[in-house]
Amino acid sequence: MPIDILTNAFVNGPEIIPGWPYIKAYGPLALTLGITKYYFRGSVNTWERDMHGKVYMVTGGTSGLGAEIVREIASKGAQIILLVRSVQDSWLIEYIEDLRESTDNFMIYAEECDLDSLYSVRKFATKWLDNQPPRRLDGVICCAAETIPIGKTRQTTIDGIEKQMGVNYLAHYHLLTLLAPSLRSQPPDRDVRVLIATCATQALGQIDLNDLVFENTRYETRKPYKLYGTSKLLLGLFAKDFQRRCNEYERKDKAPTNVKINLINPGLMRTPSTRRFLSMGSIWGLIIYMILYPIWFIFFKNAYEGQQSFLFALWSPIFLTMNGGQLIQECKVLKPSRKEFQDVELQKTIFDKTEELISRVEKQSAIERKRQEKIEEMSKSKEQRLKEAKERHLAELKKKQDLTEKPQDTEELQSKLNFLRQQINKEVLFPEDVSSATNAIKSNKSNSKSKKSKK
Repeated sequence: MPIDILTNAFVNGPEIIPGWPYIKAYGPLALTLGITKYYFRGSVNTWERDMHGKVYMVTGGTSGLGAEIVREIASKGAQIILLVRSVQDSWLIEYIEDLRESTDNFMIYAEECDLDSLYSVRKFATKWLDNQPPRRLDGVICCAAETIPIGKTRQTTIDGIEKQMGVNYLAHYHLLTLLAPSLRSQPPDRDVRVLIATCATQALGQIDLNDLVFENTRYETRKPYKLYGTSKLLLGLFAKDFQRRCNEYERKDKAPTNVKINLINPGLMRTPSTRRFLSMGSIWGLIIYMILYPIWFIFFKNAYEGQQSFLFALWSPIFLTMNGGQLIQECKVLKPSRKEFQDVELQKTIFDKTEELISRVEKQSAIERKRQEKIEEMSKSKEQRLKEAKERHLAELKKKQDLTEKPQDTEELQSKLNFLRQQINKEVLFPEDVSSATNAIKSNKSNSKSKKSKK
């Protein structure tokens, strides 16, 4: 039937096509919108890569762009370690179960690493580095970001740092620098890639070396995007210097570094953070956002389209021979427009100042934690303290008596042996028992002889 209609239209004119007046009136507009939507969806990655056996850490992997990337690489067989605020979240448990089922990949796990707390980041990294032998790590994908809507008051992390600067910049700086020994210790033939999400708002960033994370600068509630842009700019400059330091690191096997750190700009996307920013975190703003949704649908990418540059940076073989510290956008390697990306001395200064800042903040936070612990301890009643002390004693005793756990020292080993002796009722079990049993037998014989002589 379509062939007949087209034939008649060709012979007799398009007026015979059903609904031609509507097609003539609205067809050009629909075609224009379709072409516009196709253009703004961005480039598509064409590379493929076998991900089986590879291990990746992901921040921000439970929603938006990060969730889409996790789903894609997990479906290719990669092992995923999601860095999350808390592993006790029931929603997270269901999310991981659904993800394992939908990707047919059971190697998806979560580790507690709250980017809102530098202490939590250090605990996770220390736990990771303490593992012997060193664990495999093929890359880190940094997608987590905090966006504060216009009109909201200043928000801070647990450490008292402005939230956008703390989560977007300091936490990722802290995580990657702590994981540096693990990244650098990977075998030389392993392709290790670190991908850091950036944004076009870095063009709005302003760097003050005397107040790097806006601790003393007045917070402008009408311009929170400036801090967001600054956090992304600092993160990009850190990536450049961190790559340089990885290149300068001398491996024991004398092989060149195999760690490549690149910045990825996914473009404008319809993600939860974008929705929160555009709706200004209010109900009325959300209603306006939904009314204008056709505009966002045409001009903004969805998460699947936004992840294409990440997949390009993760799978393309061209990065094996390129230096790290590249900016990737629309599946192309671009040159950053900001002059700071060419200033090596500025990048070194920012790296060193951030290291000093984190050291100072961590010390202050440790003092505050100890103070809070003392206050909580003093506020408890005597009965509560005795009960907790008893519970701790029982837990330690149970640990010492647990024969399935490897003893940590000789005292714990002796405790486990004593417990085992009590549980197993045999005459001779250990060398110590041999001597004691022999003495007991001799004593019994002498006692029986003396009784016979008396009789």
